[in-house]
Amino acid sequence: MNWPTSLAAASLCVAALVCSMATFAATAQSLPPDWGEDLDWFEAAASAGNAEAQYRLGLFLEQGIKRVSDPVEARRWYARAAEQDHGPAQFRLASLLQSGKGGPVNAEAAADWYRAAAAKGMAPAQYNLAVMLERGLGVPESPTEAAGYYEAAARSGIGAAAANLGLMYLDGRGVEADLVMALAWLTLAVEAETPGAAAARDALIAGLGEGERDQVAERVKALKDSS
Repeated sequence: MNWPTSLAAASLCVAALVCSMATFAATAQSLPPDWGEDLDWFEAAASAGNAEAQYRLGLFLEQGIKRVSDPVEARRWYARAAEQDHGPAQFRLASLLQSGKGGPVNAEAAADWYRAAAAKGMAPAQYNLAVMLERGLGVPESPTEAAGYYEAAARSGIGAAAANLGLMYLDGRGVEADLVMALAWLTLAVEAETPGAAAARDALIAGLGEGERDQVAERVKALKDSS
């Protein structure tokens, strides 16, 4: 397969995409402001050991609903729910451990909790764990395992995961180098409106012939059909 004639331009676009993919998914479930009226109920239920209430109380405290934000207490309640195998609490706890919000940074523990949430099919946790595995943050570096988690997250619609997986196929990191597969995943990242993905994809595909572009389109369809 022929590489794009404008390889230098493609490399610049890919480098820009790598920089844009350096962030972690950290979106928390937002609570409507009026939910704060139920805070007393959540506190009572959380103290009684209800994992969902512990998680919700953590959200109240992290987001400062009806009271001053208290990330230290939020982390404590997330931990209590996480220990009861509550997936969203495991994800939020991992995010706080990773960022250092509400206590010291603990990348190793963050990776463990992301892994627990990822096992429950939580795509943001799968993506964050993949980033940590790819870079060796809190865990031994493992591009192969990272690629697997990126794929899982990408199949759930996380555009950044599709972009990162495309770059791994482009470089042959953790997977066998495959330009068609790289472009297919980058195309899915473009469809998910991932910043920087379109420029990288278009620069890479510019030098391909019609037959090669057809291969990319077929691979994109196959990936969608198998998701």
